[in-house]
Amino acid sequence: MVQVVAALIWENGRFLACQRPAHKTRGLMWEFVGGKVEPGESREEALRRECREELNIDIEVRNIYLELDHVYPDITIHLTLFNAQIIRGKPELLEHNDLRWLFPEEIPSYSFCPADKEILEKIQSDSAKLRALRQTLYASAEAQYKAFQCSLMPTVSASRVLGVRMPILRKIAKSLAGNMQWYLSCMPLDYYEEQNIYGLLISACKDFGKTVDLLNDFLPHVDNWATCDLIVPSTFKDNPQKACRYALNWIHSEHPYTIRFGIGVLMRFGQGEYFNKSYAEAVAQVSTDEYYVKMMIAWYFATMLSGHYDAAIVYLEERILSEWIHNKAIQKGIESNRITPEQKAYLRTLRIRKKTTPVG
Repeated sequence: MVQVVAALIWENGRFLACQRPAHKTRGLMWEFVGGKVEPGESREEALRRECREELNIDIEVRNIYLELDHVYPDITIHLTLFNAQIIRGKPELLEHNDLRWLFPEEIPSYSFCPADKEILEKIQSDSAKLRALRQTLYASAEAQYKAFQCSLMPTVSASRVLGVRMPILRKIAKSLAGNMQWYLSCMPLDYYEEQNIYGLLISACKDFGKTVDLLNDFLPHVDNWATCDLIVPSTFKDNPQKACRYALNWIHSEHPYTIRFGIGVLMRFGQGEYFNKSYAEAVAQVSTDEYYVKMMIAWYFATMLSGHYDAAIVYLEERILSEWIHNKAIQKGIESNRITPEQKAYLRTLRIRKKTTPVG
């Protein structure tokens, strides 16, 4: 049994197919870019290497789309097809005879390698489901609600927002829960609403390790606070301390909404009986100019004021936080119903006021 890996790469609703050289077995048939796993390589390492060697591209290897065994006259293979995304370069013909970006409905017009038959059938089936799902989203869109959402999310292009209300998205996500894997494997994330459905499905995942893997794949693609904040994994509620350990890694990410998500996890699951001063120290040390990250830091310390006042007040008395975060945390603390009037009065005295320059 030879281990073979391949990449399912999508672009604007089309997937990448490559034509084998004429001189090789199954010459001029179409396939997915990939090849054999060499001794000592992981499957992901092998796939990245094959993509560089065959197409001169660097890819991000994501989750597995499908695994299968196939017996050829000359070889028996175990094929693992990964969802993947190009992160550098454009495909070049270094080894193949040709390459094409194909819509799923074009599949019957091309002669693919026999091992790909089951994969192609799945792509066609999933594509039909996704088209139906998008039609549901289009039919549920409201122009006025879209305008309202866009006003709240300046980081998201209006062309990516349909204007579908959250109860409808939750209903769609619930309907997909029984067949979650196909959605998470192949659903494009072109629309804000699709990202939200994806986030809701991650939240519903019942396996902690799988949840973390899905988050690691998904969080770098999140580009707004609303999607970021709706992800509340059910498995984290049962494993709060374990979730916080992962959050401490996420807050050091280069992606702002991964950082925001990590701080949010520490705020939701790392307070109360699971509070640890090291969490607050880690959040306080996050250095950023990103507005939505700074806002989450302030929210974290405001929440900490309501549950661990004595530990939180030190960060304000000693002015450990940046001026903007410091004042915003105080503002949110004063707005909280869980902080006493006496505490609110003291918080007001800790505001950092801008110095004014005397006139004349």
